[in-house]
Amino acid sequence: MSTPTKSSQDLTRRSREALSALAVQFLLGMGANLIGTPQQNTGAGRVVAGIVLGLHALVGIGLIVVAVRVWLVARRDGLAQRAALWAFIVIILTFLVGVGTMLTDSGWLSFLMSVGFVAAAALYVAIGATAMTRRSSPAAP
Repeated sequence: MSTPTKSSQDLTRRSREALSALAVQFLLGMGANLIGTPQQNTGAGRVVAGIVLGLHALVGIGLIVVAVRVWLVARRDGLAQRAALWAFIVIILTFLVGVGTMLTDSGWLSFLMSVGFVAAAALYVAIGATAMTRRSSPAAP
């Protein structure tokens, strides 16, 4: 098992990865929302919309991978395990809502994606804060 300092550093790093991926995902989602779907565009706009939407989907898959990594580190180190599990669940649900948004073009599902983003971001901030607090405490149990 890792020392408390090393384990909290790993968890802090993983939560930062998750927050960075969420930021990229948010920007791609806003870009996709601004540009519209490929079907709503013509010519080069259609290509750009397809690329942005494809990147949005790929980053969504990457977020699932990052969520698993955060959860595994949290479980291994015994830090913020419940928050990491909830973050993983929120990411999976938000991904599925995103698929639903693509299939139905529903504004409500798009809104639920934004709710998932906020919830996941808050959870990853809490996970990182827990790890940083653990790292700064002199004697961690």
